[in-house]
Amino acid sequence: MNLFEKFYGTSEDYFASKSCGDTAREIAHQPAMWRALCGVLQESKGAIADFLSTVGPLSGLRIITTGAGSSGFVGQAVAGFAAQNSGVFCEAIHTTDIVSAPDACLADVPTLLISFARSGNSPESEGAVRYARQRIKQLYEVAIVCDGGSKLSVTTRESANSLVLVMPEGTNDKGFAMTSSVSCMTLAGFALLNADRIDEITKDIAALADIVEAQGLAMSESAKQCTTWGFERAWYMGSGPLTALVREGALKMMELTNGAVVAGHNSSTEFRHGPKTVMNPKTLTVHFISNVPFTAQYDVDLLNQLYEESDGYKVVALHDAKSPATSHLNIAYTTNYGFGGDICVGIHGLVFMQLLSMFTSLALGVTTDNPSPSGLVNRVVQGVTVYNLN
Repeated sequence: MNLFEKFYGTSEDYFASKSCGDTAREIAHQPAMWRALCGVLQESKGAIADFLSTVGPLSGLRIITTGAGSSGFVGQAVAGFAAQNSGVFCEAIHTTDIVSAPDACLADVPTLLISFARSGNSPESEGAVRYARQRIKQLYEVAIVCDGGSKLSVTTRESANSLVLVMPEGTNDKGFAMTSSVSCMTLAGFALLNADRIDEITKDIAALADIVEAQGLAMSESAKQCTTWGFERAWYMGSGPLTALVREGALKMMELTNGAVVAGHNSSTEFRHGPKTVMNPKTLTVHFISNVPFTAQYDVDLLNQLYEESDGYKVVALHDAKSPATSHLNIAYTTNYGFGGDICVGIHGLVFMQLLSMFTSLALGVTTDNPSPSGLVNRVVQGVTVYNLN
């Protein structure tokens, strides 16, 4: 049984005929990419240790995680999971913010800049690094990229105080939307900031690969079920580090439906403060229930409230398999991990959100691999000028 039949119960020819072959493959092959990532992390342990010994204690640095679009959400997720699990505090600042207002983002203090990028060829990716070099005397640089020959990779290697981690071949997604690139870079960023626990983290990543591979078909069927509800709005809720991943889920829905479905995101506690006005009979809400019991209380309160108030709209819950949720559709994740459990839970839920976006795109007849054939938006951003910084 090939990858498509195992993960989707559908032939590769079907997806190819719908201009969705790349996207479908890149979602389904993520377990294989994660296993390959474990090898990359193990092989890179020495280089990571050498680099971090030069950097010194992370507590003595300002740490910025950065990227554009989905890569920016990777940085935000890594920052949240690192703080929650190991007390390493980072600032997630998108490259788009750094290049447009560098003096609002950069200060001349010892800084570790961790850049994430799929192509590594977006103008802001390289521009943010060059601006940082102009503003910060003691700068350490990391690039976590899916293309080792990209402009960002080459620029980062110019510095003596730098490290480049290249994700496994196959993660430089050919489809428009970032999928395997997002999951691999998120896991790699977390491992970098917990380098002394890479052995534990790779064990958890391997377990995640087995679990998602086994549940792929069931998640695919659930995602297809959602598309029969005819929603026109999709709102994603998550708290703590999961906020970054629901932002990515909302972006995927907007991208892959070419804007036909209006999508947004909020934390569970934020949603009641105005954004709740998005609710109507054509709204779908996706609730990513935290695996942290304290935080989950707030997530479940909102889920239950919306389910009870439902006036035609639908609610979906991503939740701990041990904690039944009240919703129109439940997607259960496992918490049977070690130190990397929180981030593995996050990536599991992310895969479902990717599937939901892909199948919604297919249901709407969008050419998923190239959802914007007019060129309104592009796989690698175009039209950006990075100006000289005085």
